[in-house]
Amino acid sequence: MRARPLMRAAALAAILAAAIVSIALSGCGGGGGDGPTPAQATVRGTVLDDGSLQPIAGAKVQIGTTSVQTAANGTFSIQAATGTRTVTITATGHDQLQTNVSVQDGVNQIGTRYLQPTLTAGRGAVSGTVRRGGNAAGGAMIRSGNASATSRSDGTFNLYNVLAGSQAVIAVSSDGQATGFAVTSVQAGAKTSGVTINLSLTPPPPPVL
Repeated sequence: MRARPLMRAAALAAILAAAIVSIALSGCGGGGGDGPTPAQATVRGTVLDDGSLQPIAGAKVQIGTTSVQTAANGTFSIQAATGTRTVTITATGHDQLQTNVSVQDGVNQIGTRYLQPTLTAGRGAVSGTVRRGGNAAGGAMIRSGNASATSRSDGTFNLYNVLAGSQAVIAVSSDGQATGFAVTSVQAGAKTSGVTINLSLTPPPPPVL
């Protein structure tokens, strides 16, 4: 008659042991799972055109499986897990940009990212510096044919989709009072670097008699 109580006690002991093991495993992430989920943070930045320096609206910014689009002013804000992450930025008419960032807890400002316009057939790119009186000329407008760009604060510029061949590159100061030009050889599908344009005062128009 004592066999049944002993069997019941053994069964209860086995159930209790299994429950204890289950609780212990769940407390340590399932005993060999992927571990704790990384904390979520925010990544913010701005996307501009590398030539015109204008904001790119609607560019796709992706980190892992999460993606957002840039606003009209080129800014974006995206959630990402902490750690080293790859940011991929794409936009119509531009080359894809990938960059690795270290994401920390909280808000991460990654600054401005520039997308290069995609070169079309028979066209290349020109990069260089605009100077005025020996100083860097920021905000100058640079043109060659129907290609246009704007110089940065340090005077550097990147002009895309310039027709291949010997081309004149013209620059006008931000105040419109000084101009300059340089002639350079442009190769299709390549970038010509090191072009310097020195600006000088534009002579006033002749008086109207």
